[in-house]
Amino acid sequence: MRALLALAASLALFAAPALARVTREPKGRTPRPPSRLEAPRLWSDQAGAFALERPTGDRWSFRGDARGPDGEPLPLLAQSVESGAQLIIQSADGVTSLRALTRLLADHLGTEAGVRVQQIENVPSRGGEAYGFAFTVSDEARGRVAVVRAGDHVALVIASWPMGAPPTVADDVEEMIGTLGPAPGKLPADVF
Repeated sequence: MRALLALAASLALFAAPALARVTREPKGRTPRPPSRLEAPRLWSDQAGAFALERPTGDRWSFRGDARGPDGEPLPLLAQSVESGAQLIIQSADGVTSLRALTRLLADHLGTEAGVRVQQIENVPSRGGEAYGFAFTVSDEARGRVAVVRAGDHVALVIASWPMGAPPTVADDVEEMIGTLGPAPGKLPADVF
């Protein structure tokens, strides 16, 4: 009987560690825990003039309180720190012809040294009427300019990114321009 108890005790003591798994903490950078509060997918400017969808992922940060070089308020400054890209939206209210403003911007930018401007084209946008063009600056950067109707407002979009940025940056810029339009609940006066 003693031998049986000794056998049972030894099995109880030594069997448990044999079934246990040894795990180690991951070395290096541990993944960031998911945020409990995710940023809303639809971003609206503080004045309620326009809204656009954020690209998926967390590559871009959005600021609505930035100022331009001359101190003018920028309704939106979106930056992708990892790629060096930025997208700025300025108000162009009071413009009667979006196509004429786009042509003026393309002509002016085309006079800068090392800048190559592509043809103006219709740009798909949630806001409706929109025109834009792409540009390159020597072998340093690429960019996109768009003039977009957003309800009763007109938004001027200027985006640029380094030449070596991943293709997803250009896709994100096109996606943001395509979703740009009036803020939720803001319809143009002539809709009804």
